[in-house]
Amino acid sequence: MNNKWEELCHYLLEGDEEKAYNLLLAEDLDSINIYNDLITKAMQHVGYLWETNQITVADEHLATSICDFIITRYAFSRKGSVHHQHGKKMMFLCLEQEQHILGAKMAAALATEKGWNVRQLGADLPLEYTIDSAKKWQPEVIGLSAALPYRLTTLSDYVIELEKLSWKPKIVIGGRLASMYDLRSYCGNKSTIFTNLYELNDWLDKEQGCVNVDGAS
Repeated sequence: MNNKWEELCHYLLEGDEEKAYNLLLAEDLDSINIYNDLITKAMQHVGYLWETNQITVADEHLATSICDFIITRYAFSRKGSVHHQHGKKMMFLCLEQEQHILGAKMAAALATEKGWNVRQLGADLPLEYTIDSAKKWQPEVIGLSAALPYRLTTLSDYVIELEKLSWKPKIVIGGRLASMYDLRSYCGNKSTIFTNLYELNDWLDKEQGCVNVDGAS
């Protein structure tokens, strides 16, 4: 791949959605490689450039907007490659005051490709509405995304309340915080934490295997 993520980063900052999208296709990679090794690395570098004052907040917003677009476009193009749907449901969301949606969006796209029935509830979802949505839909898995260190106690609140749900959904956690900190003390022993999309991808494959063994419910 030879630093193709740097080239992608350049296109994102230039606002060139066509070149950015075509780069994804030109690499002939699996979705997990595109999401983790191209898009994630490119956006991490955008974040670094912003944090070190090498680009403006407007530049960062432009890159994020273009990245959001190419993720949506790529995920839509993969709908024909979706595995046989097994009926299991997975709900993704970002914690309240969390606006970093791209990771959750890629996670949802991976799950969709593997046959999950997915609902992506987006950024900044307050706990009360998270619980309400979960009770109405009753997903087998609820995915939480967290990026901001000062939201650690909020993450703990979400996990505690979601673990009280009567049907006992599995709670999975990812995002920038998962790669920066040991979240176990905030999540307890029942939740599964992913530090990158590869770990989520492997977990989804294992869950798919469990579904197949149980009879492709």
